[in-house]
Amino acid sequence: MRGTLAGVGVPLLPGATIGVLGSGQLGRMLGLACRRMGYRLHVFSPERDSPAGQVADRAVAAPYEDLDAVRAFARAVDVVTFEFENVPAATAASEAEYAPVHPDGRVLHIAQNRLREKTALAEHGFPVTPFRAVASAEDVRVAAEEIGVPAILKSAGFGYDGKGQASVGDAEQAEAAWREVAGYSGDAASPDAGPSKPAAILERRVDFTHELSVIAARAAGGGRTVTYPPCENRHDDGILDLSSCPAEVPAAVAERAQTLACDLMEALDVAGVLCVEMFLTCGGELLVNEIAPRPHNSGHLTIEAAATSQFEQQLRAVCG
Repeated sequence: MRGTLAGVGVPLLPGATIGVLGSGQLGRMLGLACRRMGYRLHVFSPERDSPAGQVADRAVAAPYEDLDAVRAFARAVDVVTFEFENVPAATAASEAEYAPVHPDGRVLHIAQNRLREKTALAEHGFPVTPFRAVASAEDVRVAAEEIGVPAILKSAGFGYDGKGQASVGDAEQAEAAWREVAGYSGDAASPDAGPSKPAAILERRVDFTHELSVIAARAAGGGRTVTYPPCENRHDDGILDLSSCPAEVPAAVAERAQTLACDLMEALDVAGVLCVEMFLTCGGELLVNEIAPRPHNSGHLTIEAAATSQFEQQLRAVCG
C-alpha cells in the first residue's frame, strides 16, 4: 500500500515515487537528485512545461484548490514534499489523506505568515526581535511607540525579496508606511483589514553584523537532525546576492546557530529540510528572523561544496 512506509520509520527505497507540490527551480534540483538516486518523481502545480515538470516522470497541471486532482495525485505517490511553502492548508490536508506529507502542513501554515511565524517562534522560546501585530495606521503608530524605532512594517503573508515592506523611522511615518504595505497583494495588509484580522507585523529594526542561514535536515519518523555550517548572506535591494560558507564568525557563534536550527526542527517536529535565517546582532546575540521549510537559495552551493547537497538531503529525509 502506498504512503505508509516513510511515516512509520521504514525507509522508502529507490524505486519509490516522490510527489512534489510546486514545480519551480527548487523542484527541478530535487528532481535531479531523485534521478541520480533512482527515485521516480511526480510534480503538481498550476504551471505547464515547468522547470521541475521537465525532469519529472509525471507532471500534473491543476490549481492547488482542485482537491479532487490533489487527492488523485497523492494516491499515485509514496510520499509528498514541497518546493515552496505557499501551498493552501486544505491542499496539504487533502494530500495527507493518502500519503505521508513532509514537512507537515502545520509547518507550512506557520511559515506562510510572518505573524504566525514570529508568534510560534516566540512561544517556543526562540529569540526574535520585538514585534507587534497591526491592522491599521493607528496600530502602527502605537506599536512603534511600544517596541521602539526604527522599525520595519511587513505584510503578514506573501512577502519575499523585500516586497511588502516599509521602514518606520518614527511614529509620524505610520500613515505613509501603512499605505505602502496596505497596497501589497496576496495575504498582505489591506486598508479595511480591521482589528479582528491583523494584516501586517511591525518589527523593531535589528543592528546586526552578519546575516546568517543554517540549513538543517531531519529524517521522517523523528530521526536525527544534521546541519550544514552557517552561511553568511549578503543582499542587494532585498534580494540574496552572495552566500559564503562557512560564515566568518567565531566558532561558538557557529555552534550556537546550528544548535538553534536543530532545536527548531525538534520543536516544530519538522521532517525534511528547513532553512533558519538569523541575525547576529552587534551585541553578539543570535535572533531568528525567518524559517523556510524547504531547500533555500543560500544552500545551492552544497551541490558542489558538500558530499550531499541540500536536495539529496531533502530526498533522504522525507524517505526516512
